[in-house]
Amino acid sequence: MNCLQLTLYPSITLALLDERLIKIFGVKKGVWAGDDLYISGRWYDPWRYINDVAGRLRDKTHALAERFSRCIGISISPGDEDLLFAVAFLTQNTDYHTNVLRWTRAIFSKTEDLAEMAETAPSVGRSYQLQKLPQALKAYIELGRPRERRELLRIPGVGPKVADLFLLFTGDATAAPVDKHFMRTAPKLGLDGSPPNPAYCRRYACSSCPLSASCLRAQAAEKLGRLAGWVQTLAYLADKGVLGGFI
Repeated sequence: MNCLQLTLYPSITLALLDERLIKIFGVKKGVWAGDDLYISGRWYDPWRYINDVAGRLRDKTHALAERFSRCIGISISPGDEDLLFAVAFLTQNTDYHTNVLRWTRAIFSKTEDLAEMAETAPSVGRSYQLQKLPQALKAYIELGRPRERRELLRIPGVGPKVADLFLLFTGDATAAPVDKHFMRTAPKLGLDGSPPNPAYCRRYACSSCPLSASCLRAQAAEKLGRLAGWVQTLAYLADKGVLGGFI
């Protein structure tokens, strides 16, 4: 993969592009991803946030920045938050590149209106993700299209990983979605912890949560700051076998 492909591979913005990486859904239709500052990931420079990193992680994070900062960014698409919420929700317990991209392209080809999407989604397939999407979309609208983590977690079916995935790829670089890939690779960086506890995430911010010392998401945010999401992105690529030389 080239640098643009590596940046897009983990991002939910990929669902808005065709096979040529041209925007076919949402705002800026017809734009090639490589020409857009945000979709290409060029808006994000890891070196700007290197001082966010806690002391004992700095050497390894510095090495990652030296190796990958010129190639891999964080792909976002301002103005497409509604569509990206639908993509993030559908990623639960399924293969993103095999299933979610197929589902979202089928849905978005019919409509980009959330209310209409709620009617359309169940007809696309029988998976539980598609069947639960209408309720989630309706709650997302009723809650005022939230952009804050605890508000997102009020939506039925939205857990910490989905909330953090949505936040990361809408521009919050402190959000590190804790998935199996991050769980496997984080210890190589010197980060340890358990997956976030949904009940506690709904009650507390990471900074005040009683479980923060043992939670991988909270530890990543605390010790990596605005590099947390970027490091998680590299971890995902490395664990998927498409990025060599991670640690």
